[in-house]
Amino acid sequence: MMSHAPPLAMPHSTSLPEEARAVADRMAGLELFSTLGSSDLACLARGARHRHLGPGKPLWRAGERAAHFAVIESGIIEIRQTTLTGDGVVVGLFRTGEAVGLAAVLEHGLFPADAIAIGGAVDVLSIRADALQEALETSVTVGFAINRALLQHTAALRAKIDIVSAGSVPRRLAALMIYLIERFGRPTGAEAVVVEVNLSREEISQLVSARAETVIRILSRWQKAGWLTSRPGGMEITRADMLRRILDT
Repeated sequence: MMSHAPPLAMPHSTSLPEEARAVADRMAGLELFSTLGSSDLACLARGARHRHLGPGKPLWRAGERAAHFAVIESGIIEIRQTTLTGDGVVVGLFRTGEAVGLAAVLEHGLFPADAIAIGGAVDVLSIRADALQEALETSVTVGFAINRALLQHTAALRAKIDIVSAGSVPRRLAALMIYLIERFGRPTGAEAVVVEVNLSREEISQLVSARAETVIRILSRWQKAGWLTSRPGGMEITRADMLRRILDT
């Protein structure tokens, strides 16, 4: 009878250098990587490093070579494009556990927009394109995880389209507030929800494609009516029912 050689052992995260092993352990705690085995985590961890960004600091700028993508460990990343006239347009907001920059990395291209830390400090795991490519070539499970991440990214970008196509500026603002509640909200009572996203009025106007003056006027009116209140690090929305009513009319 023919003898069969035992299967090759896959590398385990414990065979990694201490720093990479710590990164692999952190990866395992993120939803994107939760289905990956130790060998897949080890492959990605060899090309990964932690980055800490202060508020307003860029993860990358538009036009840079997409040599890495990032998974957010904590905080919020804003994807922002600059128009030919120099105006900023917020394309999407991405939260803890989500990936940014994947499409550009897979296309071996350039980043099409800026990625900026907003609302406070942000921690990310930055993973090199070559490490991702190696993992994709050797693991179907990594491919499934990346596909899920791309679908999440598409959904976040589609939400921006839904917001700007909601109709009048009040309807667009109401759509944005509901979106922020659903993505970033934390209930604090029977009706109130805290949204811990510290968006400036200018950033809000970019998200709804409206003049900052118009946005300020509408938000001031809603604050006087008691629908929402500014607070450190974000806002508290106390009458989401009224915002939904605007959308339903």
